[in-house]
Amino acid sequence: MNIIIIGATSVGLELAEYLVNGGHAVTLVDNQSEELNQVANRLDLRVVQGVPSWPSVLRNAGAENTELLVATSPIDEMNIAACSIAASLFRIPRKIARIRSPDYLLEADEIFGNHAIPIDHVISPEHLISQSIIELLTIPGASSIGSFADDRIVIISARVGRGGKLIGKEYLYVKDFESKVKVLAVYRKKQLLVNFEKELILSGDTVFFCCERNKAASVISAFSLIEQSGKCIAIAGGTHTADEIAKKLSTRYRVKLIEPDAQRALRLSNKLKDTSVEIYNSDSADLDFLIEEHIGEADRFIAASPSDETNIITAFMLRRMGKVKTIAVIRNARFHEITTGAGREIDIVVSPKEATISAILSQIRQEGVEKMRLFRQGLSEGIELHVQGSKLSSKVIGKKAGDINLPTGVTLGLALRNKVVHLIDDNFKFEDGDRVVAYLHDHNQMRSLVELFRPHSFWIRKW
Repeated sequence: MNIIIIGATSVGLELAEYLVNGGHAVTLVDNQSEELNQVANRLDLRVVQGVPSWPSVLRNAGAENTELLVATSPIDEMNIAACSIAASLFRIPRKIARIRSPDYLLEADEIFGNHAIPIDHVISPEHLISQSIIELLTIPGASSIGSFADDRIVIISARVGRGGKLIGKEYLYVKDFESKVKVLAVYRKKQLLVNFEKELILSGDTVFFCCERNKAASVISAFSLIEQSGKCIAIAGGTHTADEIAKKLSTRYRVKLIEPDAQRALRLSNKLKDTSVEIYNSDSADLDFLIEEHIGEADRFIAASPSDETNIITAFMLRRMGKVKTIAVIRNARFHEITTGAGREIDIVVSPKEATISAILSQIRQEGVEKMRLFRQGLSEGIELHVQGSKLSSKVIGKKAGDINLPTGVTLGLALRNKVVHLIDDNFKFEDGDRVVAYLHDHNQMRSLVELFRPHSFWIRKW
């Protein structure tokens, strides 16, 4: 597929690298910069320098023969203009744009679409992060969650800790603990355990497993004691993400929102006056404030300020003050190592870039891929594949899972067939229409996995 990516942002660059590795022809467009000059030397793609919304620049990027445009620049208006020019002048059939301004997002249904500004899919990083954090609160003990098959099936990572019902037993016992659950991968000291089934479940292990959503809590209890979210949640604010989280959680929890900007705090007090949110105008890293307002007694602390450093420092301080469970929004991948290493002083780290790229990749939906979710800072991924074809046209239909030569590091989890969830064991036979959920330890194996499940080129789709 010929794809144009607007914006040499961290999201744009990582997305470009992923798509190039997937065999797509990618052109990256942005204003002239030294960083952009270096990209072409590192990645197998074409680079075009210039104002991304100018028709001449898009024409030079090959817009007349492009099937998909993804606008990831940090300027909403630039993304909107590029998509509009791409549709009206070059008839590019699909446009995806990252939009961050709440003013646009509040009326997105009226502003974007075939009847208005021609953007097929709007991606909001702030909305994605708030959704991720709220979902993590609904499944206590989960470190990350990927939803598949109309949210019937989830891939979850959890850390083995005190109170786990199966600690000290072998991983093969997990399948007896709960039906329709598949352990996908185990990491010990950040290293993948090969043939982990006969390894003992030890405290500190990170486990990825696949199960039905309604059984997630039961499976997590095998690995650690589940502690409920409690009644009080404190949030370090200053972002639209924090505002949205506070508003949504206020119906179930007592919420304390810490806003460092006085004018913004005043506006929020008016905006959230009909909710139970308590707004405090203070620096969330002010130790005296944290002690005076008993923030250390909250059941959960969500660090969602615009500064990674502030989020890290505040989460560290509260973790040491008491037993507050912490969730921190960390944008810079280089900070992940210091936040999730020895001591585990931040319980859960949420990456906006990981969430945004996962959402964009899921919207591209090529070659039988229904949905994708990146894990481990983009090193691994979960994927939902739509099995199509017949015994003659497919490499997998009619065959047992145990007879298929999967790419290295790929583990099959569950499948949805005719609204019924099935465990994929060695005796599972694939059928046309199956929606298969798999985990890839190395996301670079995605292309090989898609090739395996894709029908032969002579296959004709049913209408």
